[in-house]
Amino acid sequence: MPNKYTNKLHNKRVLVLGGTSGIGFCVAENALENGAVVIVASSRQESIDKTLSRLRGSYPDLTDNISGHTIDLRSDDAENAIISLLDSATNNGNDPLDHIVSTAGDSLALQPLSAFSGAATLEKAQRVRIIAPMLIAKHAPGKYLRSSNQSTITLTGGVNTHRPGVNWSIPVYAGAGLQGLVRALAVDLRPIRVNLVEPGAVETELFSRVYSGETLEKMLAEFKKQTLTGAIGRPEDVSELYVYFMRDPFVTGQSVLSEGGLLLAAGLTR
Repeated sequence: MPNKYTNKLHNKRVLVLGGTSGIGFCVAENALENGAVVIVASSRQESIDKTLSRLRGSYPDLTDNISGHTIDLRSDDAENAIISLLDSATNNGNDPLDHIVSTAGDSLALQPLSAFSGAATLEKAQRVRIIAPMLIAKHAPGKYLRSSNQSTITLTGGVNTHRPGVNWSIPVYAGAGLQGLVRALAVDLRPIRVNLVEPGAVETELFSRVYSGETLEKMLAEFKKQTLTGAIGRPEDVSELYVYFMRDPFVTGQSVLSEGGLLLAAGLTR
């Protein structure tokens, strides 16, 4: 049977930053199931160890395709940390990557404008979401990431950039910058392709850490009511967008939403 579609990621090397939980973990799973060699990266060694154990337990025949490394993208020395990660993930450039995915994030700086304290606040908001991707784009192409239209960098934003809530000025500032950044990087890094996934509310482990019991159920029900699909996102489903960007060598500089019709539902009278 022909395999021109199902083998597109076979033996491709995929680095997933933020790959130990939520959407990033499902991107790692999805890439593995599509035949890729996957390297997950996160800030804590404990999280890396647990993730490798989970993946190897689920895919015992693919243990040689799974590895992980730590990195702190919030560090003052993030540039050297990224170079070190790229060195480790590629055997010092001898086994270059085909795809880099970043789902890494940090706590959103929701605060009223009256609490805004200037440039330092903006710099903190950009460290993981904009500065780290720019450093990856600076150092990865060539030595660590194959220079080809088959190669990708895929970043992660959010639907709130399109529909800000109260006190979202700082996160939306970073999110809008990310939208422009992927377009500019698509030009600067050509033929490497650069794209952006913008999810809506997705039920990940984060919900269970922040909410519990009846409060969690009410929160999930509220998110479901805000969409056209009447559902909340699942990380395994959103992961399909990241794999799509890897598989289609004719798409670059694009931002794609996975939000259940939230933006359209906002115009409905219920």
